[in-house]
Amino acid sequence: MRILVLSDRVDPRIYSSFCKERFGDVVCVISCGDLPEHYLDFVVSILNVPLFFVHGNHDAPQEAPLAGGTNLDERVVHHRGIILAGLEGCHWYNGHVHQYTEREMRWKYFRLLPHLYWAKLKYGRYLDILVTHAPPRGIHEGKDLPHRGFSTFNFILKKYRPKYHLHGHVHLYEANQNPTEKLFDTWVVNCYGYQVIEIEPENGKGG
Repeated sequence: MRILVLSDRVDPRIYSSFCKERFGDVVCVISCGDLPEHYLDFVVSILNVPLFFVHGNHDAPQEAPLAGGTNLDERVVHHRGIILAGLEGCHWYNGHVHQYTEREMRWKYFRLLPHLYWAKLKYGRYLDILVTHAPPRGIHEGKDLPHRGFSTFNFILKKYRPKYHLHGHVHLYEANQNPTEKLFDTWVVNCYGYQVIEIEPENGKGG
């Protein structure tokens, strides 16, 4: 099962007439934030697949679902045998929307917690893919406060061991920068621009 993950930058390889030819086999699109709605709407319309997303720090406040997608922030969603959960935003630095202190992010995790336990009861496991805008602490993070990772994410990865943690926010400028690192049992993937991940659904309870 292939999933197209987008973040932060409109990529001409995606935003083109060849999108269907290149990515027509994906089962869904995930956005890690900071992308214009017209871009996401183009992608999901061309591929005819659902969109799951979290907001980044440059996204405007939005009441309606982005591009008709499902907002994963503080939610757990089961899609085609895969359990997704999300936490939006980055570290607080100037008071704009979708910015949080470490303490505030921990409270967001507490609100997510009942949904994780419900997934465990229903499907036999907590989580397959964690979707965030910012990275975990110490992995892919920048040196400045806005691009610092959240320790809350490290705690989630250590406790629930999802297969993937997908994030954006930290720009990749050089071809030799490694976008994927392993933390505990989880592959942490910087999805700046785009990444395609492969994951097999598990046959847990209710799956």
